[in-house]
Amino acid sequence: MRAARILAGSLLAFLLVEFLIFDTNLYVSVLRTDSSTGMLETYLHNERRRKVTDRNQVLAIGDSRMGFFPRYADKLGNLPYTFATIATPGSTPRCWYYMFRAVDPTARRYSAVIIPVENYDDAETWEDHANRILDLHYLIARLRWTDIPEFSLSFHDRELKWRTAFSVLLKGSIYKTDLQDFLRSPKHRLKDVRQARRDSHNWFYDYVGTTDDVTGVSIDWTKHTLTVPASFSADKKSLFQGRMLDPQPPDQGRRSAYLKYWFGKIYDYYRGSGTRIIIVRLPRGPFVRPDGPPVNLHSSVRELAAKPDVILDDEHYFDNLERPEFFFDAMHLNAPGSAEFSRALARRVSELLSSPPVQNRAQRDAF
Repeated sequence: MRAARILAGSLLAFLLVEFLIFDTNLYVSVLRTDSSTGMLETYLHNERRRKVTDRNQVLAIGDSRMGFFPRYADKLGNLPYTFATIATPGSTPRCWYYMFRAVDPTARRYSAVIIPVENYDDAETWEDHANRILDLHYLIARLRWTDIPEFSLSFHDRELKWRTAFSVLLKGSIYKTDLQDFLRSPKHRLKDVRQARRDSHNWFYDYVGTTDDVTGVSIDWTKHTLTVPASFSADKKSLFQGRMLDPQPPDQGRRSAYLKYWFGKIYDYYRGSGTRIIIVRLPRGPFVRPDGPPVNLHSSVRELAAKPDVILDDEHYFDNLERPEFFFDAMHLNAPGSAEFSRALARRVSELLSSPPVQNRAQRDAF
């Protein structure tokens, strides 16, 4: 009986710690800010606390390739909309759905949201993004028990289905490493967290980035060769090789199914709210492969464009930015490129939103 009482008491203490600390915002408020969870939570926190006086707000989302910085839009000074971003390096369309839900719980905070894609054809990738377990670490603070069935079943791998379900139910299993780090130096952690809460908005807003470019790179598409400057790191050269010259994966429909599901979830979230969804194709890189994906008339974004309040922008609108002087590697805009893209995107979105909420020419032409 004594052993049973000790066991029951230990279990009760465990559950109290789990549900009162890890399953609430208490522990989230002291997360390490440079962790995947802490970084995403910082972006969301800054956007939730941003002062909004009207609904003329446009929110951008994306990953590290979304080189959009609102300060460039703000400096234009003559736009009817205020721009913001929660683009988070490493995030995915599955993350984006939960991120929108976190910063816009009524689905009525924004006039429009911007969703960037690399192409309009759902080009296949070697990675099965449905099995990206990193999504769990980004989203753990945003996931509720009621999300377990959908979130866990969105993974293809059976082991990952169980692992994600268990982790959302008992979030301490994900926070364990972070907690150990916190206990080693709680004073230092709390100082970092307070500073991030106070200043991180300015860090992100004022961030400039590198002015490095890739003007010294040359590619011979016929000979299938790549020449890079001697200063290039092995990783940087490998990224160029992979994106520009390595064989592309055969189409399995896997990427398209993934995008259709999560873009569809975002659309359903905003359906009937008056928030318009604007889809843009990002500048693809300093060079563009001549063997691009075949046109897919039934891709995720082209099918989504047929729905009300969805705007599919001209696929080639940002082609003029696909130049070596605007990129610091094979896929990321540098500081000058981000500045040009930010200004162009803000103007373009304002132009698109000035038209009535019906299918625009780009949408009609898509079919």
